[in-house]
Amino acid sequence: MISHVPADGDDPEQRVAARLGELRRERGLTLTTLAEWTGISAAHLSRMEKGERQPSIGSLFQLARAYGISVGELVGDERPRELHVVRGASAPVHEGPDGPYATMAGLGPRSALEAVRLELTADWPERTSAHAGEEWVYVVRGEVLARVGAEEVALAAGDALHFDAAARHSLWSRGGPATVIIVSVAPAPVRPPHGAAGG
Repeated sequence: MISHVPADGDDPEQRVAARLGELRRERGLTLTTLAEWTGISAAHLSRMEKGERQPSIGSLFQLARAYGISVGELVGDERPRELHVVRGASAPVHEGPDGPYATMAGLGPRSALEAVRLELTADWPERTSAHAGEEWVYVVRGEVLARVGAEEVALAAGDALHFDAAARHSLWSRGGPATVIIVSVAPAPVRPPHGAAGG
């Protein structure tokens, strides 16, 4: 069972909202520019920074990549190190529109990989997302339904799904609580052909 551990006794969701605004201002970005970078509307970004809306898992992946940091850093859970250990029972848990989640990776901008543990319940609404890269979903417990593009697949505990995250995709529980691990990998940077730079 996941334990909810607020940091320093404050509201962790308001801390996330404050962090989002702080990061944008540190980088001198307008909401309009960040919206262009992430594909998230400026109005929605503003509501997230004010704490009126919690970011979805897909939004967290997009924002972290835009800022060049890990999802853990984005929500204020950790700073990057050479080695990052997450103790499952004590990982900080955040409430999001997809369900309670905990970040499980944290090497920062050097890593193309993000990992999140997500708790799904039957009453969470289905949400869709799309972003560059690949995604891998592993069902730890329960049963879930996944839709990628026009295809829908049922997954049980022990099943995994790997797909191109640029396709519209959604994930929700099937008849009860479920726990999933979502691993997202950013696309490799485009490199010019050998010798293209001249010399």
